[in-house]
Amino acid sequence: MNANRIIDMIVRQVMRRLVNKGVNKGIDMASRKGDSSDPSKGSNRPAAPRHAQNLRQAQRVTRQMRRFMKF
Repeated sequence: MNANRIIDMIVRQVMRRLVNKGVNKGIDMASRKGDSSDPSKGSNRPAAPRHAQNLRQAQRVTRQMRRFMKF
């Protein structure tokens, strides 16, 4: 293997990890944005089912994104 291929492999791995961390962080922040688990807000709904629904939606979006992202 020449140096160009090795550098390309390293850059590709680093970029993949950065993009994955960014996507995961964004999905986590989006799922917490609508979470009203603070009892002082007066919400009577439990937070667990809504969190599960957001998690399923985030996983579906992630699967769709992975289908189109090729490294």
